[in-house]
Amino acid sequence: MNVASHLLVDVLRGDVDAAVVVSNDNDLRYPVQQARHRVPVGVVNPTPNQLAGDLRGSAADGVGRHWWYQLVPADLRAHQLPDPAAGVSRPKGW
Repeated sequence: MNVASHLLVDVLRGDVDAAVVVSNDNDLRYPVQQARHRVPVGVVNPTPNQLAGDLRGSAADGVGRHWWYQLVPADLRAHQLPDPAAGVSRPKGW
């Protein structure tokens, strides 16, 4: 509920030029659809499942320029800090 509320408040107040929602929750269908009428929205699916049907749409809906992406394990591995980072090493087993 917090994600939906903040998304709509930020968009309706004009505080953002675009939004990125990291979720695969069908409950966000309505707020995401409403946001797409006002700003470009990217949806990042952090799960291995297919994108929730209610979060799908068209890149041209509303104001357009919307996009979708599904995170994969390689995304996380490719964005790790070096070891050590600023003199701090990762714990063993990480």
